[in-house]
Amino acid sequence: MTFQLDDRFEWFLEQFGEPQNSIAVDNSTLGAYKGVLPNRLLEYWQEYGFCRFKDGLFWIVNPSDYHESMNTWLKGTGVLDLDSFHVIAITGFGSLLLWGKKTGQSWRIDIIDSQLFFKRSDEKRILSEGEDVSLKGFFGVISPENVDLEDIDTDEPIFEQAITKFGPLKENEMFAFEPAPFLGGKQTIKTLSKVDFFIQSEILANMGQREIMDIKSLAKKAFGK
Repeated sequence: MTFQLDDRFEWFLEQFGEPQNSIAVDNSTLGAYKGVLPNRLLEYWQEYGFCRFKDGLFWIVNPSDYHESMNTWLKGTGVLDLDSFHVIAITGFGSLLLWGKKTGQSWRIDIIDSQLFFKRSDEKRILSEGEDVSLKGFFGVISPENVDLEDIDTDEPIFEQAITKFGPLKENEMFAFEPAPFLGGKQTIKTLSKVDFFIQSEILANMGQREIMDIKSLAKKAFGK
């Protein structure tokens, strides 16, 4: 069947540009995730492959590559008991975006902050309209501004500055602050480094208690209300 671009993913491409460094997805991988992840996601995989956007600001990834890292961060938190999760995308700052079979794109792991962030459950929409609709909704609202970070000294976005300083991210690479913010470091271009994602993830996972956050608790932490 010929791939037909939907308006939500078209909007996503308008925001992030064309895919880069695409890796074709083989039939065995597609078969392994059929019925596990939304059919529409598998169609995106077939059309675009596993790939990066904007020099590594956002990646559509093979969930199996990040399954162990996801489990390491979620182990002992109770989150794994809530749904069946897989990593469907990551950001250039090492955030893992999870897809839940029942709840959709409801959780995110921010490794540089040692935070598990609960956005919201999309269970009602999945039950009434299907998981493909929920998935398209996720791609229809995400933007570069959503996944970039701001320098706390200048209030300016960091990622383009990082690309100028270090060059585009390769597969398995991320930008990280050293030391990490949850260990007392500053979120600024001055403390930024390009590192191996898997090494950094393992190191940070062993350094602190995970903080479980939602929109209300994030606002309270930021503004004290």
